[in-house]
Order: sequence, then structure tokens, then C-alpha cells
Amino acid sequence: MIRLLNLLAVCGLVASAIYAYSIKYDTLYQGGQVSKLKTALHKERQAIAVLRAEWQLLTRPDRLQAAVAKHLALEPIGVSHLGRFADLPARPERGDEIGRLLAATATPKDGGAPEPRTTGSLTRTVTTTRTPTTASR
Repeated sequence: MIRLLNLLAVCGLVASAIYAYSIKYDTLYQGGQVSKLKTALHKERQAIAVLRAEWQLLTRPDRLQAAVAKHLALEPIGVSHLGRFADLPARPERGDEIGRLLAATATPKDGGAPEPRTTGSLTRTVTTTRTPTTASR
């Protein structure tokens, strides 16, 4: 019985040592991956800084002014370039668009055909009677 317990204890010790070493090497591997990613991130940030510096160099006002003068035939804005309100076209009348669409899709009613009713609808008939009034003098 004691030999069996000793054998189980040794097997448990070996298994726990193997597990501890596997976790250690996995941790070292993940640490290496983190350091590689940090290096790549640093390189990307340096590349972004270089691109921003190039952008600032290319968008300097004096350089742009020289390129505009060379390639574009621009002239100052004068009074002839400005429009007047009288030159604008009149706004079209919108009208009742929904009513127009309904009138276009409506079908003419026939005199003999009753209007369709839904289940549970009530028809209300109102009758009015006039009583003759007499005027007395």
C-alpha cells in the first residue's frame, strides 16, 4: 500500500513539474511576442512621424503658392463673378403632393355599387326633420 502511494506521489510530482515548465515556456513565448509587437508599434509610430513631416513640408504655403502660380490660371474675384438674387430661378410650387398622388390612384365610384364594409363597421344614418314654424302677428 505504501509503495502504491509513493508511486502516485512521484507521478503527481512529475506531472506538476511538466505543467510548471510548460507554463514557464508559454510565458516566455508570449513575452517574446509582446516585445516583437512593441518593436513593430515603435517602427509604425516612427513611420507616421516621417509621413507627417513630409505632409507639412508639402503643404507649406510658399510651396503651394508657387505651384498654384505655375499650374493654375487663377484670377482675383471681381464683381462680375458674384450673382444676384434676381438671377436665381423662381422656386417651383410644391402644392399638395399627397393629395395629387391620391387623386391619381383613386378609382371613380359607380353609382350602383355599395361601398365595401369591414367586419364590425357601423353605418350611421342621420335623419333630420323640420317642424314648420308659424309666424304670428
